[in-house]
Parts: sequence; structure tokens; C-alpha cells
Amino acid sequence: MEILDPCTGTGTYVTELIEYLPADKLEHKYKHEIHCNEMAILPYYIANLNIEFTYAQKMGNYEEFKNICLVDTLDHCGFGGKQFDLFAMSVQNTARIQSQNDKKISVIIGNPPYNAHQENFNQRNANRSYQGIDKAIKDSYIKEGTAQNQIVVYDMYTRFFRWASDRLGEKGLIAFITNRSFIDSKTFDGFRKCLDREFDFVYIVDTQSDVRNNPKISGTKNNVFGIQAGIAVMFLVRNRKEKK
Repeated sequence: MEILDPCTGTGTYVTELIEYLPADKLEHKYKHEIHCNEMAILPYYIANLNIEFTYAQKMGNYEEFKNICLVDTLDHCGFGGKQFDLFAMSVQNTARIQSQNDKKISVIIGNPPYNAHQENFNQRNANRSYQGIDKAIKDSYIKEGTAQNQIVVYDMYTRFFRWASDRLGEKGLIAFITNRSFIDSKTFDGFRKCLDREFDFVYIVDTQSDVRNNPKISGTKNNVFGIQAGIAVMFLVRNRKEKK
């Protein structure tokens, strides 16, 4: 079972995974079946150090982690045709990306970025264009939506949901922590409809911690990330052999 964190940051979820896995299974997973990506250079190096340190602490020996890529997942980690128009990267990093693209990923986990702190979606030009993913969103979430203005559906976290849904294949699991705006916003009706159609089971844990929409709570103490935006945990399960 291949596991991927497409936006790993400093490697928090991968290190937790290493802590969780039994020692007798960990070595094989670590070397062959745990993958992660990060596009910013500093978090990438920190993640690499954190992952290798956690493994060494648990297993008693150092082992280089060769499955972390310095890459923008939405641009270069494709599916189907496998997008591969890479900017200047090391030969080793390029080989890692190619190897990951050839894998059959069964589990995708993480905390994708989202526009949590922006009242106006266009403020500070938050999102750049991702041609492939944005077309996939237009042909699915936007097409199925009924709201007049659906620009917020191009939020970064919905882009990662679209990417992960297409990357997963016929059987697997997506587990993301994201903004909770998709739960009850009319703008996301197309997004919800597509998830219902594309997955066999959908589990949502709503922390109900949106400070701006709930005057009864205040500050950032109601949210595990210490922010005012509400968050949710969603598990999407696809098993095409089972009756939906």
C-alpha cells in the first residue's frame, strides 16, 4: 500500500506515520511505500531531517529517506498522461518524481493549503493558475454547481481534492484536514455532488470552529491550528468492488 503526502510541509504527518507503524513493517514502508512532496525549499529540508531523525530514533539506525521530492505536486505529479514539464531540478530529484508518478497510490493524506485568512478571494492574488487541475475542476465541481459565482471553488484545498481524487485510482483512501467551507456553503454544491458520486463512503469530522460565522466563540482557542477559520477532517473511501 503506497502512501503519499502531497504537501508535507515539515513532515508532520509522515513522522506520525513512522511513529505509528510497527517496527517489523516500518523498514519496507520507509524505503518503498511512504512518499511526500514539498515545494518550498526550507520546509523540504526540515521535513527531510525530521523524517530521518524519527526513523533513526525508532529503529536505532540512520537510513536516508529517498522518497521525498522537492516539487509542486499540482504541477508535476500527474496522473494519466503524467505531467512532467520540470523546471531546473537535480537529476536525483527528477528521478524521484518520475518514480513516484509511476506508483499506484492507495492512500493520500495531509493538510493542503487554503485561503483561510482572506475575506476576499482575489485579495493579494492568492492563487496562481494550474491549467490542468483548474480544467478538471471546471469540468466537474463547477459544471455540477448551481451558484452564480463559483470562483472560491478554485481554492487551493479543492484543487488538492480534485488532484487526489484523480490520482487515487479505483481503490483507496483520501484523508485531508482542510477549511470547512465545503460543508454548508451553497457555492460548493457541485463539489459535494462530485464527492458523493466519485466515492463510496464519505466521513466528515466538523470541528465547528469557524469564529467569523459563529459569534458565540471567539479568538483562536477553538481551533487546533490556532486560526479563526473553521476546519474539518474528511475521509474519502473508494472501493469499486463494493456496492455503493
